[in-house]
Amino acid sequence: MLCKSCGSANQGEFSVEMNIHFSGYNGLEKPTVWVFSDVLICLNCGFAEFSVAKPELHALAKGVAI
Repeated sequence: MLCKSCGSANQGEFSVEMNIHFSGYNGLEKPTVWVFSDVLICLNCGFAEFSVAKPELHALAKGVAI
């Protein structure tokens, strides 16, 4: 698979844990949402892509933590 940004084949897949914060001033009062996923990172330009599991995606869409 080639990088969607620069076309490089120099990519790596890494396990990550992300703590996603809701934006804006009101987001400061909301709990964060933890996401555990694999991320594909272009080792040339830094472009990264990942997917979010359904429970975490639902929490983000609703604006609440799980």
